[in-house]
Amino acid sequence: MPLAPNQRKLNPPSSPSFCAGRKLGDVEKALVWKALYDDPQCPRRLLRDKVAQTHAPIEIRVGHLNRLRRRWQRNRPQGRPRHDPCRRPAASGAEVVRMWPHLSYVGVHLFAHWLDQQGTFDPVVAHLAQAVEAHQHAYPDDDFALLHHREQTLLRHFQALFFAPLLGLEHLTAFDTHEHPLATLLGQSYQSATLQQFLGQLERVGADAALLPARLPTQTGQSTSIDGHMIAYWARVPMHKGQITMRGRIMAGSQAVIAHNEAGHAVFVEYPPPDMQVSGLIVAYCHKGVEATGSALFVIDRAVNAQAMAAAFAKQAWGVLCMLDDNEPHGLERFQTTLEGALDAGSQVYSGLWKVPRQDDPRYFVIVEPAKGKTLVYWGTPKLKATLEALAWPRGYRERTEIQENSFKRLSDHGALDTNYGRKKLVGPDRHQQRQRAHREAALETAQQRVAKKVEALEVHRAKVAESQAKGHGKRLGQRQQALGRVEQALKEVQHKHDHLAAQVGALGLPRERADRDCRTQTSMTMRTLLLENALLAFMAVLLGHLHSQGSLACVLPLLFERSGACMETDSELIDWVNTAGLSVPYRQLLLEVVDGLCAMDLRERGKTICVRLRDMPP
Repeated sequence: MPLAPNQRKLNPPSSPSFCAGRKLGDVEKALVWKALYDDPQCPRRLLRDKVAQTHAPIEIRVGHLNRLRRRWQRNRPQGRPRHDPCRRPAASGAEVVRMWPHLSYVGVHLFAHWLDQQGTFDPVVAHLAQAVEAHQHAYPDDDFALLHHREQTLLRHFQALFFAPLLGLEHLTAFDTHEHPLATLLGQSYQSATLQQFLGQLERVGADAALLPARLPTQTGQSTSIDGHMIAYWARVPMHKGQITMRGRIMAGSQAVIAHNEAGHAVFVEYPPPDMQVSGLIVAYCHKGVEATGSALFVIDRAVNAQAMAAAFAKQAWGVLCMLDDNEPHGLERFQTTLEGALDAGSQVYSGLWKVPRQDDPRYFVIVEPAKGKTLVYWGTPKLKATLEALAWPRGYRERTEIQENSFKRLSDHGALDTNYGRKKLVGPDRHQQRQRAHREAALETAQQRVAKKVEALEVHRAKVAESQAKGHGKRLGQRQQALGRVEQALKEVQHKHDHLAAQVGALGLPRERADRDCRTQTSMTMRTLLLENALLAFMAVLLGHLHSQGSLACVLPLLFERSGACMETDSELIDWVNTAGLSVPYRQLLLEVVDGLCAMDLRERGKTICVRLRDMPP
């Protein structure tokens, strides 16, 4: 017997509801979670009344409510409800204003609240506004969008660029293809065209120079570490190349010379051309660094090691700490030493000068002789010797690894330091060709001098042979003829070398052109990255002060910043839940300490207290 077909319902809905086929929607579950969190012993009747005050009435069966209680560990004990007088509800009786059931990058939102509370972006906006005003005075006929931006617009555009690396958006095109929480983070979302236009207009007003004072920390420290970071760049046109290697080839690109203070905060950055040796630019760079920071003690990698550089720094009365190059003699027998003491590892530390004095060499040396291994030799200028004791030199140089080398790795991981911004190029003379021409012309001039000397020697030997022939010499004539043959052979070799060098000079052809990157946009974005790193270091310094366990930026950053959760705003506070799905027990315990530390930091938003909680099971 066939079953009768179901009768059609009258007035069916035109479209299914958002949560069709589900007991409760996400918002309803979040409201139930909030009510049970405030009062776990709340009975079903009172629970429905509480939810009805902020939302439409929810029809929930007793069995469903009991399953949610067990899942969220909010079970109600048997008997009459009893309230614990020692427990204070998080937001009892508070009215829910807004709700975000699914919020990605909860830690980035908390970090943004802390930055607003500290006023981190106030100097940035002030300096950008000054740059805009100065451009308007210098070019009164210019008219583009940036000149009419309000300070709030400048702030939001810069914040979009600032938080982009933390949201996994290294390239501007990722704003169009990747899901990101800028709408909840800034109250407004952006696309790549808007931000590219903003960057181009920042370049016109000279924001790369305007952002430098905004990044300087309040205390620069006693010494400054300097190192370079190179980025490869692919192009279809000939460009100047340096020591940038990628996929086994020397490439064009850019090199950022960055200075950090003792606390690891970036204080200065500049982009010289990649084909220029840093040792030839370091003195001018340090001049700008001294003017910006006031620190005249530098710790530099031995890539710029040179006696001439030491003399230049000593002439400026600057202190420099560097390591002796590998091609220099390192043995104690090369130095006239004095024992200074021993390090913690048992290595003996000596100080002294060259045993055989070198003219115009102002360097003073500290030698570390380990029980096993390679001898390490550090050198410094007289200013450094008068400022820092010898036993502190090895520790000061080793700290540069954490201050700069590890900082570059972190900046590449979460700061988009290796990303190229801006495609503009400046075409100019080919410096590679100019250097080759100068080198070959110098060699050709030397070869010409040798040819001239050999020609003079040839004329002398010919005269001697003619003299011997006229006088009828026998044995002496043969000797002079052999000497003449040797001079003729030497002249042929020198002339061949001269012709070869002349051909090389001619092969260079007419002067050519080669392009350089216009690094103004790249400098602005690098300053953005360094400002982000400085802010993260300051944030982690405050957060780690509230933790009992040992933690680092590389560990806490992905654990907190890259997790999703939920957020609820009431009339008195904001409650953020952080998901713990997939965490092991040790990492969950560390995240619990981080959450407690965030609560201890007294974060606020619009005067409302921000409470952070773990959410084992999302509602």
